Amino acid sequence: MGATKRENLDKPEAFLVYQTVRDMNLSKLVAQDVPLFLSLLADLFPGMSPPPKGNYPKEEEILEKVVEKYGLVHHDDWVLKVKQLYETTKVRHGIMLVGPSG
Repeated sequence: MGATKRENLDKPEAFLVYQTVRDMNLSKLVAQDVPLFLSLLADLFPGMSPPPKGNYPKEEEILEKVVEKYGLVHHDDWVLKVKQLYETTKVRHGIMLVGPSG
């Protein structure tokens, strides 16, 4: 949460906690659990609009170049997972990817 706070000095702490809890947990959930999780967050932070999702234009531009260079398919769900992995690497000391590669 430290990086989030440094980037948003003018935001209330509840906003920062909401954003951090959401961003650090969504990537770990299966699709069926996401609506329930978001509903729980809405209940924990009543009257607060959900924070905007992270925006990484520089990283997305690099990702597009890599996709093009290696002839990969630019799929929105895959790009979302890459962004989530990027966000996780910004706040965790170690990560482990689990699941099929394809």
